[in-house]
Amino acid sequence: MQKFKSFLVVAVILSFPLFYFSACSDKADVNAPNQLNFDSPQFAVIDYNYVQNGVEDATLDSNMTFNTTLANYSFMNSMNSFSPGNSMMNRNPWLMHFDMGKHLGLFFRGLNLTDAQRNQIKDQMAQYHATIKPLVQQFKDANADIIAKANADRKAIADSVKAGTLTRAQASVKIKALNQTTRDEIKNNPKSVEIKKEMCDEKANLFAEIAKILTPDQLVKWNNRISKIPDPCS
Repeated sequence: MQKFKSFLVVAVILSFPLFYFSACSDKADVNAPNQLNFDSPQFAVIDYNYVQNGVEDATLDSNMTFNTTLANYSFMNSMNSFSPGNSMMNRNPWLMHFDMGKHLGLFFRGLNLTDAQRNQIKDQMAQYHATIKPLVQQFKDANADIIAKANADRKAIADSVKAGTLTRAQASVKIKALNQTTRDEIKNNPKSVEIKKEMCDEKANLFAEIAKILTPDQLVKWNNRISKIPDPCS
């Protein structure tokens, strides 16, 4: 019995290095440089509709604002998973309304891409976001005065409620109309129209560059996929 115990101890000691190096090898595979996190925000297409959605309506008790997460593009660095299961998605008004059909990661994951294709697509997405980020800021800045005026009007409505000259129900109707009027002003702002065109051009360029990377069979799937994505540019 004593000999058996001794043999068992020796066997465990001898097998430990094999287990250790095997585990390290598996970990290296998981973190291999050519593997991409296809749930990453880098595969999200931020088109003009979603920049417009960054404008958050006023209420009787709060001002109209532009979503901070979108404005500073912090979602790119603060999230590993851009998916409905991420609790951060459910806590942010802009993220809650994001159309996951415009997140290309799941599609790319199923394309059986080569390492070279993965790297090329990653680079194209990085270039796309590098161009879109300043356009988002430009949109915010271009419409800051319109939003500021809306907030002054909101305050006047709220003050009327406090003074007793409007009921909350009457004020709510006015706030709803104010939000719609302000959104129409933002949409028709010539600067907004210019930014929309630039964003549409950048998305078209991204899709064209991705198409060049794909094989003929992959390209058929790609064209089918993008044909189903709602397009604010058409």
